[in-house]
Amino acid sequence: MLAFHVAIKNPPVADAQKKIHMKLFTKYNRINIIASILIFLGGCIAFYFVMDHILVKQLDEALEVEQSEIVQYTKQHNKLPEIVNTNDQQTYILETTRPVPSTVYAFKKKLNKEDELYENIRQIIFGLEVAGKHYQVTVNKSQEGMEDFLKLLVLVAAIMIALILLAGYIINRMVLKSLWQPFYSSIEKISSYQLQQQQALQLPTTNIEEFDLLNNAMNNMVSRAEQDYRILKEFTGNAAHEIQTPLAVISTNTESLMQDEAILERHHATITTIEDAAKRLSRLNQSLLLLTKIENHRFELNEHVQWDQLIAKRLEELNALADSQNLLLMVNTVPVTTLFHQHLASILVSNLLGNAIRYNYENGLVQVQLNENSFTVSNTSSLPKLDSEKVFNRFYRHPETKVEGSGLGLSIVQQLCKAAGYRLSYTYDSNNKLHVFSIQFS
Repeated sequence: MLAFHVAIKNPPVADAQKKIHMKLFTKYNRINIIASILIFLGGCIAFYFVMDHILVKQLDEALEVEQSEIVQYTKQHNKLPEIVNTNDQQTYILETTRPVPSTVYAFKKKLNKEDELYENIRQIIFGLEVAGKHYQVTVNKSQEGMEDFLKLLVLVAAIMIALILLAGYIINRMVLKSLWQPFYSSIEKISSYQLQQQQALQLPTTNIEEFDLLNNAMNNMVSRAEQDYRILKEFTGNAAHEIQTPLAVISTNTESLMQDEAILERHHATITTIEDAAKRLSRLNQSLLLLTKIENHRFELNEHVQWDQLIAKRLEELNALADSQNLLLMVNTVPVTTLFHQHLASILVSNLLGNAIRYNYENGLVQVQLNENSFTVSNTSSLPKLDSEKVFNRFYRHPETKVEGSGLGLSIVQQLCKAAGYRLSYTYDSNNKLHVFSIQFS
């Protein structure tokens, strides 16, 4: 079943800008944020270990000062110094039987008796000889102050990094949006550009070299396309007009030959073939002329068209053809009036209804529906599902099509719908084996 549904609706503005906008920002920000986080994370780790090394080095220097003072005191007084331990530093002297071979630095955990918690300490162990006796001296320094300072330092660095990332993200969004605005403006103009409207596409110049290169390339490409399109339209229009005179001559001479009974008797088949071919060529010529006029906006779409009355009139004209195939016509219409063109509306309805009947089969079905929003024609057919991407192309015919035709009927319907702002669509109802063409008015 061929179903025709015509929707009168202005095509929505392309949202390519928004999609590209989101895609560019999302991709850039994702890469930028991930790279920044990895860089700053690596920097934080490196900063932590560097600061830890520096602070440990300072502790070692402080321990070396204590060692130097103890050694100098014993040399001057030939006795051990008095030891005063504090919470941050403790010194322990142990007598040994043999000298300590070398100075050793070490980390150690020590239990703090005040809070019963272990704390990290840094210690230096060295040997000392006083009055002929050997001693092992251990000096401990707490790392708690250093660790607290290091934690605070890392926290401040992390906060600063987070603020830098946030500020970078906000600045990037603002700067990128401003930088890419000329690109989005060009995309919007390209998306809304229609070659058939014969309006020149002029993309603006920008202060960004890459965008200027893109805009200039697009302007040049569109200019070439417009020139080719004009040449093609002129050729089509001129060819259609020039064909009219030879067709008239062929038709006139064919009719003259058919008046001669002697010639007609001997060449009846040949003359009939010539006449049929001339009629098909004439119909094709008229269709091409009509398409040229529609594309050149030669018609004013300012007439009130009563679609229900027009459909009823066309169905009455095609009733004999439908009866010859014993077709079942199911018509459901309501009064609908829109601004269009009376003659063009008649062509549109005739093409849809004519296709639904001619491409049907014996005892088939044709459904016609009209409401305030749409006009739909559905019909059965011996043809399988049509190619929805090619069905409105000029001269498209299904390989199994046996009915004679120009292949321009649906192309004319499509151009009429575009001129009026209607939306034409084709679907196939596989359950009921119906071809459906729809025109929506709004």
